[in-house]
Amino acid sequence: MKVLKIFKEKKIGLSFLLLFFILLAASLVLQSNFLIIYPMSIFFFILIFIFSQYFDFSYKYFIGFALNLLIICLLLLIFKFDILAEYFANYVYGFLLLCIIGYFFDNLREKLKSKGTFKIYKKVFLSILVIFILSTAFIFLKDYWQKFNYTVLIKENLVKFADSIKGQYTKTFKKDIYYSGLDMVKVNGKEISQDIIINMDNPGAGSSISEVVDLSGWAIETNSIINTGIDRIEFFFDGKPGKGKFLGSFSVPYYKSNIETVKLLENLYLQFYNKRPSKVELNYWTINLEWRILPFSEVVLNIVNSSGIINKNLSNEEFVKVLYRGLLNREVDEEGLEHWTDLLNAGGADRDGVLRQFIDSEEFKTASDYYLKAVPLRKETLNIIRKDVGAKYGKQFYLSGFNFKFDSTKLINGKHSIYIYSHSPIFGWDYKTLEIDIKN
Repeated sequence: MKVLKIFKEKKIGLSFLLLFFILLAASLVLQSNFLIIYPMSIFFFILIFIFSQYFDFSYKYFIGFALNLLIICLLLLIFKFDILAEYFANYVYGFLLLCIIGYFFDNLREKLKSKGTFKIYKKVFLSILVIFILSTAFIFLKDYWQKFNYTVLIKENLVKFADSIKGQYTKTFKKDIYYSGLDMVKVNGKEISQDIIINMDNPGAGSSISEVVDLSGWAIETNSIINTGIDRIEFFFDGKPGKGKFLGSFSVPYYKSNIETVKLLENLYLQFYNKRPSKVELNYWTINLEWRILPFSEVVLNIVNSSGIINKNLSNEEFVKVLYRGLLNREVDEEGLEHWTDLLNAGGADRDGVLRQFIDSEEFKTASDYYLKAVPLRKETLNIIRKDVGAKYGKQFYLSGFNFKFDSTKLINGKHSIYIYSHSPIFGWDYKTLEIDIKN
């Protein structure tokens, strides 16, 4: 019976590790669509350790699991999935830390068993487990009541996931359709014409090149009002996709955001968009904030304005509550609610004017100062910054630069063409050709 009990406990522990791995894989593969899965995997990570102590699950299993993740991490690095490798590496460190902690707890557990006081140990961890689950449930319900419309969120994410699968199929089997673009779209009933500009700085048209070549330039979609409007650039040699040789692609590198930056951006998006920022959105605003490319107030104002909050079908009272939660990160007090609601109801100011007053308020400036002190200026060089483009077309295009290296020694000498394809999430693809002369 004792053997069966041990097997049962170890089976439960191994089942939890297997479930965690499935959740981890899902969080990594689907993180751009289902952002909530990643924090759920962290919750599960902690839950496993608490269960491991309650079910007498040895720390040695954590070592084995960490080694398996390390092998996967190395494979991801070999195949150049750097971002996924980084996530796996974080979990490897976490499991190895649990191994160290688990080792000491296992020794303590054995001593308590020999003294006949092991039941107290199990009761302590059972209490910790209950407290942990209840506190997590409280956080989840708080989000549910105050911030999330989960029905809408799940529906949107499922649609995004389906679109992603459809896009991958089209890219593989129908390149002519995948790499096409729209000349015009309708936004809020207004027709907008596509205007993707691709500029090559190096090499110049007709240049002679040799060895490793650095392709650099910038690309924008001029209708964009909060970012460059371009999320990916791909390079093809001597032909369009499907005919030419694929050289590689460029997208803005992802940077690990400071926790204060994440909290700031998630709160803004939850209040004004009823969702968390996507990986791309988080990365874009992180660069702007942590490298001080745009002022704090301008970043916030851009995010708020692009949400369309001014024209949303909200009562003036609801509008004021959203501003307090989003901009001042607190619930409105009765005096403030009465003041701003009365001002809007009486026509003393419109919503845009009230928004500006919130941005200019001392409380907002205090929040701005706190953020700038808490998050140090990033000093790494960013070769995607193009202030010359921003000065001409608008500050939203400061991050429009791109660069890409390829080895011309592997290509045939002579005159050739490079096709630079730039992708807009709104309009699709457009391209520019660059004529070069390879001499190796």
